[in-house]
Amino acid sequence: MESSLNHSLGIEALFWTLGIILAFLITQILLLRSGHGYSVHDTEAHSTNYAGEIKEGHGGMTAFLWFFYFVMFVWTVVYFVQHAGEFAIIFAGGE
Repeated sequence: MESSLNHSLGIEALFWTLGIILAFLITQILLLRSGHGYSVHDTEAHSTNYAGEIKEGHGGMTAFLWFFYFVMFVWTVVYFVQHAGEFAIIFAGGE
């Protein structure tokens, strides 16, 4: 009888691990590249000044945010489609 952890978890654990590592790498690359084309001068030019002490910069949407908004939207749609029967019961009125 094989007692190794790899044998117990199977090949699916390997794919999950590789998928999580890939997702982490994509997230890190997007975070590091976000705002790459937005200079300090642009940030200062588009900032809001609060009481002469604090400046809040305003920039465009980064690739990181666009990507994760898209992922959250797709996940939401998939979730609602998979659970459509449950939502149909909830919204049926209970009569």
